Amino acid sequence: MKPLKLPTPSTKQDFSALDPLDSRYYDEQVATYLSEQSRIAYQAHVEVALAETLAEFGVCSKKIARDIEAAASKVTAAQVYREEQSTKHDIKALVNSIKKYASKDAKPYVHFGATSYDIIATSQILQMRDAATFVVIPRLKQLIKTLLDLAEKYADTTQIGRTHGQHGVPITFGFAIAEYVSRLGTSMQAIEDLTNMLHGKFSGAVGSYNALSTFIDDPLKFETSLLARLNLKPAPYSTQIIPPEGLVRLLDEMTIAAGIMGNLGHDMRHLQRTEINEIREQFAKGQTGSSTMAHKKNPINFENVVSLSKQVIAQSVNANLNLSSEHQRDLTDSASARFYTIIPACLASMTSRLNRSMGKLEVDEESMQKNLQMTGGAIAAEPLYLLLAKHGHTTAHELSKSLAHKAIAEGKQLHEIIKTDKEAQKYWIKFSKKEQQIIIDPAQNYTGLAAKKTRLIIKHWRKQLR
Repeated sequence: MKPLKLPTPSTKQDFSALDPLDSRYYDEQVATYLSEQSRIAYQAHVEVALAETLAEFGVCSKKIARDIEAAASKVTAAQVYREEQSTKHDIKALVNSIKKYASKDAKPYVHFGATSYDIIATSQILQMRDAATFVVIPRLKQLIKTLLDLAEKYADTTQIGRTHGQHGVPITFGFAIAEYVSRLGTSMQAIEDLTNMLHGKFSGAVGSYNALSTFIDDPLKFETSLLARLNLKPAPYSTQIIPPEGLVRLLDEMTIAAGIMGNLGHDMRHLQRTEINEIREQFAKGQTGSSTMAHKKNPINFENVVSLSKQVIAQSVNANLNLSSEHQRDLTDSASARFYTIIPACLASMTSRLNRSMGKLEVDEESMQKNLQMTGGAIAAEPLYLLLAKHGHTTAHELSKSLAHKAIAEGKQLHEIIKTDKEAQKYWIKFSKKEQQIIIDPAQNYTGLAAKKTRLIIKHWRKQLR
């Protein structure tokens, strides 16, 4: 069948809309696939697939199928909504709207043999599949590429690693970014896999092909043929609806991706704290951080990403609550399932915003080095205790802790404190020159495999994204 030509989305933001996605966070590309007018276009597309399959199986002529296709292409969302004021039923309104443009001979075959959710459930899958394929996944790939460039650029730039908000041991900034390359890449691949696993259905009112069986010898073949026109396969089992877990799994994985991006947003926001000042979100000319504190440059894009991730999580909970539908169908998800589009829409917005911010990130390497030296080398307490133990000290951890705390309290270098402690000095002289240098300058000599691991991750994901 002919490819679906989706309605052109409005280029204007609708400031009368209730949902911020239709105003503040409006995105034309997202609207192409997830708008209400596109939802109706996808439903009409499934009706056309039905007509073509009816013709294939000899139920109607090919001419009638072409007539229904032409009629369906003329239907608008506004028309369907006007019709629904009378029908109080959205699919009946769509069917009536198509029939208004169809010939007398074609009218009986519009929606012939279908139940509403053959159309609704299958078109929803098409809509989500295309939004994931043409918007979400490409934007995630671009973000990962931007992160790869950052990780590569700063693979050797030392930075203090932090646990519980406290200085831990040295890493590199590239290593910190590589974490998100790996996590987001894995989630993106899962989104791709789950998108490709989505199924459609055309099995009738309760899923047992009752209607099709009255005029089709092989309803299973009919369903397979119809869905193949839409590049879908039938669900292994369906009632009036497609089992919801396939779509919910996809939405859950999108939620995981949003959570990972929220985590990255948190990290980048914290690194911009005045006291840390290791990175900065680039400000555009004329941009304002505060309406009263004119000096401020707030990390608004990273905070926005964190904020949107909460909305994604909320809709993920909604989707999981819809896993239950009594017997062969109830309508307890009829309203709530319409909000599923918020998940890919928010995820697309988050990805673009984060990509722009990370692509223009200002990294202050001088501040990173200053922060590394803040504790006077006390961050070498871990290798100190290991080396003390290696050279025979039986309570090495306790001694290392005592020396490090003293260095911090007195504002002195750890290696200086070691030389003033008789017990520690007995073991210090056993250290090799290389071992002593680890303690004297951990920022340069105790980064482990941070740079190497970063480059391994870069190599892997550049290959994956080819």
